Amino acid sequence: MRSKDAPLEGVTHSFMLHRHDLSERTQEWYSYNLRYFREWCEATLNREAVVGDVEPGTVNAYLSHRNKTGSEHVARAAWVSLRALATFMAEQGIHHENGESALRKVRQPRCKEDGRRALNDSEMWKLIEAAGKTENGARDRAIVVTLLGAGLRVGELTGLRLKDLDFRERTISVRASTSKSRHTRTVTMVHEVAKELDRYLADYRKGPDDSDAPVFTNRDGRPMSRVSVGLVFRRLKLRTGIRDLCAHMCRHTWATNFRRAGSGDIFDLQVEGGWSDLRMVRRYSKTRPLEERRRAPSPFAAARRSYADRESPPQAGALSLIRSA
Repeated sequence: MRSKDAPLEGVTHSFMLHRHDLSERTQEWYSYNLRYFREWCEATLNREAVVGDVEPGTVNAYLSHRNKTGSEHVARAAWVSLRALATFMAEQGIHHENGESALRKVRQPRCKEDGRRALNDSEMWKLIEAAGKTENGARDRAIVVTLLGAGLRVGELTGLRLKDLDFRERTISVRASTSKSRHTRTVTMVHEVAKELDRYLADYRKGPDDSDAPVFTNRDGRPMSRVSVGLVFRRLKLRTGIRDLCAHMCRHTWATNFRRAGSGDIFDLQVEGGWSDLRMVRRYSKTRPLEERRRAPSPFAAARRSYADRESPPQAGALSLIRSA
């Protein structure tokens, strides 16, 4: 049995081996965070990181460091990774506190607000226009409109195959192998997305056209990766002047506009977005702009209709309030 003095790197490897259920992207993120923690321990403690370093005092100091040198969101991501590792070590009997996670009392770093915002309307249209003017304009515009109109994650976008697109039924199939949730789901292909994809596929896309071929390819006809999509948005960031622009911001924008447009209720949004927890729906879907909220019906509207349908009129004081609403 490995002890508290066992090298942390070996236990981390075991943890990642057991968490094969995680998506590729989440595995990469966990590996990065845990490697960063080991390197910080080695630099701070002047020795090899060991299992016993996963304890409240050391971890709190590390989270404070990540908050100062990175951000509160970076610190929160580090906390999530370390808590998952500590839970695994407790379950395996490697390192625990009375049979429970050694970090169960370490609090999650607070974040004032979500790390990603939704694009406002002006920024969204500017982004779409700028995407169409790049060297690979038809492809980049199709990428941007698909992300904004279907809410796909970048990994889901790059994992799309031609057979996943159904223009007759206007649906996009997200396969379990490419989804963060590890579940297959069907996403609505709205008209705007259908038109951009049709134009790109019919006239501009390069590469093989068999059903298993990737939808989005580079100029040589090879599949695009998350890195290449990131480079597209890095160039668009310079073109548009949107300082915090990234591909994932499109998913926040989609979720927000889904609710604004009344495309469905929160349960429809949860299903289309591929979230297992409604809290994620709240995190991604932002409030409507103030001017839209001002144009919304008055809270008295339902009461006004109710009183209008009743045979007996309301009392004078209530009636004056209803008429002035």
